[in-house]
Amino acid sequence: MELRESTGLPIISEETVLKYSESEISVKDVIIHRTKDISNFLLKKEWEGKDEEEEVFRIYKGIRKVVDKHLWDVMRFDFLIIQAGKLGEECYKTSGYYRSFAGTGYRFSEIYQVVEGYSEFLIQQFGETHEKIKDAVMIRAQKFDTVIVPPSYGVSIINPSDQKVVLARIRADDAKEIKDDYERTKGECYIRGEEGRWMYNENYHEIPNLRLEPPQNKWRSLKRGIPIYSIYVYKPRIFAPLLEPDPADYVI
Repeated sequence: MELRESTGLPIISEETVLKYSESEISVKDVIIHRTKDISNFLLKKEWEGKDEEEEVFRIYKGIRKVVDKHLWDVMRFDFLIIQAGKLGEECYKTSGYYRSFAGTGYRFSEIYQVVEGYSEFLIQQFGETHEKIKDAVMIRAQKFDTVIVPPSYGVSIINPSDQKVVLARIRADDAKEIKDDYERTKGECYIRGEEGRWMYNENYHEIPNLRLEPPQNKWRSLKRGIPIYSIYVYKPRIFAPLLEPDPADYVI
C-alpha cells in the first residue's frame, strides 16, 4: 500500500514492514520489540508459551527525506508499526511510558498521527505517585487522526483490530522514554480485555473513571488529512511546544 498521501513521504506499507528507497529516505535506526520485550507490561501471564521472538511492534527511528536532513536537527520523526495479535486477553500494544524532562521543568510532549489502520490511545496523568492516577483518557484514532500527548501524561497505544496499524510521531530529539513505572504496574491503569471491555489494573491504588475524548485534529492549526511531516516542513513553528513544553499549551 502506498502511504505517500497519509505520510508525505515515498513510503510503501507491506505486510509487516515499511519499504522505501535509501537514496530518498534516511532512517537512523529500526528497533523491534518482541513478545519477550513487553512481557513485563502485561497484567496477566496467560500468553506464556507463545513464541518469545514474535514481533509486537517496531519503530523506524529518525526517518526523513534525505533532502530534508537540515530541518530535523532538534526534532525527530518516527514511524511505529503495531502488529495485529493478542497475548492472553490483551491486544498487541506498545509498552507504556512517560517522557524525560525538558529545560522548562516539564516533561516533553509528542504528537502522533495514524497513517494506516486504527488504534486506541490510553493516556494517563499520575498524581502523588504513578500508582495514584489523576486523569485517564481513551482516544480512538483512525487514519489521519492526530493525538497529542501532553507533558504530564504517559501513553500506551493498543491495536485492537485484525490489521496492523502504522503511526507517525514527532517529538524533540532529546526526549527519552521512561518505562520503569509502567513496568512496575504491569501496564496502564486500565487494561483492554475481550470484546473491548476496560478492566481496572489492580496494581494501581487510585484510578479515576475512564473518559472518552476525540482526537485533537485542530491543535495549533493542525488539519486532519494533512501529514504532520508535511506540516512540520512548511510550518515548523507550530511544533515549538514540543521543544519547550508547558501544560498550558495542551487541553484534553
